[in-house]
Amino acid sequence: MKIDLTKTDVGGFNFEFLRLISSHVGAAEIGECIDTIALISKDDFESWITEWNRTAARVAALAQEQLDRGDTVAARAAFLRAANYFRAAEFYATHDDPRQEEAWQRSRECFATAAPLLPYPPEPVEIPFDDARLPGYFVAGVGEGPRPTLVAMSGFDGSGEELYYWIGPAAAERGWNCVIFEGPGQRGALHLNPGLVLRPDYEAPVAAVIDYAVRRPEVDSSRLALIGYSLGGFLATRAAAFEPRIRATIANSLVVDVGGAFKAVWPKVLQTSFPQLVDTLFGVLARLRPDTRWGMDHARWAMGVAHPHDFFAAWAPFTLWGTEDKLVTPLLCMVGEDEIAQTSPSMIADTIRYLRAVPGKTDLVYFPRESGASSHCQMGGLAYANPSIFAWLNQTLDGDTSTPSTKDLQIPDNVASAIRRYHRGFRFD
Repeated sequence: MKIDLTKTDVGGFNFEFLRLISSHVGAAEIGECIDTIALISKDDFESWITEWNRTAARVAALAQEQLDRGDTVAARAAFLRAANYFRAAEFYATHDDPRQEEAWQRSRECFATAAPLLPYPPEPVEIPFDDARLPGYFVAGVGEGPRPTLVAMSGFDGSGEELYYWIGPAAAERGWNCVIFEGPGQRGALHLNPGLVLRPDYEAPVAAVIDYAVRRPEVDSSRLALIGYSLGGFLATRAAAFEPRIRATIANSLVVDVGGAFKAVWPKVLQTSFPQLVDTLFGVLARLRPDTRWGMDHARWAMGVAHPHDFFAAWAPFTLWGTEDKLVTPLLCMVGEDEIAQTSPSMIADTIRYLRAVPGKTDLVYFPRESGASSHCQMGGLAYANPSIFAWLNQTLDGDTSTPSTKDLQIPDNVASAIRRYHRGFRFD
């Protein structure tokens, strides 16, 4: 298929390809990726799974050959690429397809082989949480003594290994520890703990991760921050409202009412019809839109949703309304131009209203299209994202993080202009 990287709708082949090649640690080689995507049929999950598995297996074999002959530099890069390609193969495989489990295992094995060879090696960890164990990695920051620590999590469909590509070395080389974890409903946690489905009260697993982190001598417990990517932006903000040990939070990006957001962008007939009709209509829509088909397939595994008509009810508890008065720590929201263009006006209005309502300090950082970082979670432009993240964290934790007596969210001019450009008539009051 031909890739169009200007089409950045989450869950579609174009965005997932952009996501695949967005790595700061050499976890993708553009030639391999272009050759592979050329063999994949448009919107065909089967060919996506087959071809990325084939490329991943070939690169993993090459990596082992390089390791056997003592070329650890080449081997670590090839193992990282193989891990990323196996992750891509797993992405569109349903949970009842044995290839999903196999690709996940092989991805983790390749990553584990590369890990000790990396300049900032990720230490694999398992964090106790109720009767489960949450998978993750600890990446030690450069420097001596206890250091500031960033807890990082993905959202609806990411992995801990992928988070390492995005934020692990970027944190470490700036003197920050990074604790990466996968919680309920996220891929690694589901594979290791079947049935540990997604939940809105993510302060519970986040508290378990912080309990683990503060026991490590490398961690300065007074300088803890939290970042959540994609749906993780909601989960991190919710956790920060209830977890006082978090001193700063980054939502990349923020959706205030997830259930409301789905209702805003999906056809109204899918929200109001009888269940059997909803399921039928959804089946038609899923055949036309691969992102819709993938989203429902993944929700069956990640949320335990059995039928499409259950989808909206399952998302209803995922709202930040009711937490406004509890979020007293600083919050940074990251948003790109493509996200504004693809987001409904009601979602944008909810975000502004929530940020104005919370008592804590709030900031916005915006990535215009010309930066190359305007897509969801800045895929394709992490060179812009990470400096913004750590500049804000350092400034915030070095300053006064107490609750301001008065606060008025200022919408940057470039953000306001983008909102007006894509949503004419939008009211900011």
